[in-house]
Amino acid sequence: MRKFILLRILSFLFSICLIFLSFPSDLTAQWELSGFPTIDSSGQIIDKCGFDPALSLLQLEMLGDHWGYGYDSLLADLPRWQQSPYVQIDSLGASVQNRAIWQLTMTADTSGAQNRRTIFIHARTHPGEIQSWWVTREIIRYLLSEESYAVLLRENCVFYILPMYNPDGVELELPRQNANGIDLESNWDKNPVQPEVAVLRNRFTSLMNSDAPIEVALNMHSSVSCTRYFVYHSEVGTSANYALLEQEYIDGVRSYFYQGFQPWDYFVSWTSGTPPQYPESWFWLNHGETVMALTYEDMNCLSAGDFDKTALALLHGSADYLGLINTEISDDNPELVRDDMQLQNFPNPVSSAGGRSLSTMIQYSLKTSRHVRLVLYDVLGRQLDVLDQGYRSADQHRLFFSTLTVTGHFRDFLNSKIL
Repeated sequence: MRKFILLRILSFLFSICLIFLSFPSDLTAQWELSGFPTIDSSGQIIDKCGFDPALSLLQLEMLGDHWGYGYDSLLADLPRWQQSPYVQIDSLGASVQNRAIWQLTMTADTSGAQNRRTIFIHARTHPGEIQSWWVTREIIRYLLSEESYAVLLRENCVFYILPMYNPDGVELELPRQNANGIDLESNWDKNPVQPEVAVLRNRFTSLMNSDAPIEVALNMHSSVSCTRYFVYHSEVGTSANYALLEQEYIDGVRSYFYQGFQPWDYFVSWTSGTPPQYPESWFWLNHGETVMALTYEDMNCLSAGDFDKTALALLHGSADYLGLINTEISDDNPELVRDDMQLQNFPNPVSSAGGRSLSTMIQYSLKTSRHVRLVLYDVLGRQLDVLDQGYRSADQHRLFFSTLTVTGHFRDFLNSKIL
């Protein structure tokens, strides 16, 4: 028995050695067991996702060739998606090895796309981060559906989606690089840039010069830390106003899947200034606050899941950020008044004493998805603040309110009301 156990241990250690030997030195150097990012000497984050080559090989072995979805899989899906009247498919250009980089245009009527709000999504920059593609696939599936909210999104938005930005890396089973061994994510400041970066940059430029410029740009990744979060850009590298817009966007997405996403300040980047090498850098340096350009990190681990719920949160949060949902529930519209909401706050009542700011957690639950507008009034019926507004899922929602947010002076009474 002891000999058997010893042989198992030796076999395991030998496997670990093979893992190291099977990766080039530059990949092995990026090993991040903890999943925390790599930081350079200036304090800038140079690896947003973290990387664990052993985990990448394990997932490749478990999921099959190309982490379960290769370029042939995409070519098989394209004609199926093309059958939908809401989809137009185009090749934007080619990779190093001359594979087409495909774009899906999804809207109610592709001929009228220039009159709608524009959201751009690209996935598989890092081929081994397959979970980000699974979320993107759920976004595509939902936008193809006849769900009432999907119809509303198509009528008001045009979605440009790149399912596989790095097709060579996928086919060659390179977890993070293209066919030239370059990480496309941090290649945007090079001269010349890689062919794939040139294709995406040209597309960004074209759309930003159109009548319907990009307003939300999601860069889909998956983090080895096995958490869902956005890479938040500090006001040091952006602006104070943009930092607030980021917080608004991230909090809006979280409101649809509160337990699934980390808070906006979970991963703070650009704390030493604006790095030039990322796609988000390109948007900020060229278009400033006009584009909400963020890296989204899904869970790059064996326990990842809830891809459909994540996709819906991203869609709802993006639409709310663009202000697309304007339907309000009020006493003037009795047909819209519903009795399926339960609302409470803790502590209750809330008071202010000695000039101190006190906070309360407001919690409400919905039996069905609906538009919500949660408004704070004082005892005289004067509106003080809009605490929450938008299309909310059938779930439990929480938000926190501090008396410091009330303009003028502290209020001694909290009265929350659903219009």
